[in-house]
Amino acid sequence: MITLRTLPVLLLLAAGFAPLAPLEAQAGPILRRAQERKACQDFAGKLQAASSNPQQAQLVYQQGVLKLVETFGENPCGDIPAPVAAAPAPAPAAAVSPVTAPAPAAAAKPANPQQAQACQEFAGKLQGAQGNPAQAQQIYAMGTQKLSGMFGPNPCPNVPKP
Repeated sequence: MITLRTLPVLLLLAAGFAPLAPLEAQAGPILRRAQERKACQDFAGKLQAASSNPQQAQLVYQQGVLKLVETFGENPCGDIPAPVAAAPAPAPAAAVSPVTAPAPAAAAKPANPQQAQACQEFAGKLQGAQGNPAQAQQIYAMGTQKLSGMFGPNPCPNVPKP
């Protein structure tokens, strides 16, 4: 029971602990940054370990970005580039005619089956929001950001911006 004699003591105790409150409030963002930094270091290590196999590196990157987005709501490791798929060996120079240029449609196809599936799902979500332009633009912006983090720039070139 609080009496008039104990009230001043309680007020002094509360005043003594008041400076600790801002430190606790600041610990949240500091702790989050530390967790993000650790997650990015782990992510970079896994990518480095898979770097000898381009397909495996892409898979590790995609799964890593998904896990980061699931954990933090975003990809805090945006400075870690997506691995580049191994390009097929270039054709001998004599086999390429100067009149023939590579077909641009080949460049518009997604690089792997996971990317193709993700682009199909992305296009489906956009089509579902066709009657609501604001929602379609939001879906496009968020989907493009997420897919760019997973597959690199311009991940779904065949999906038009609403």
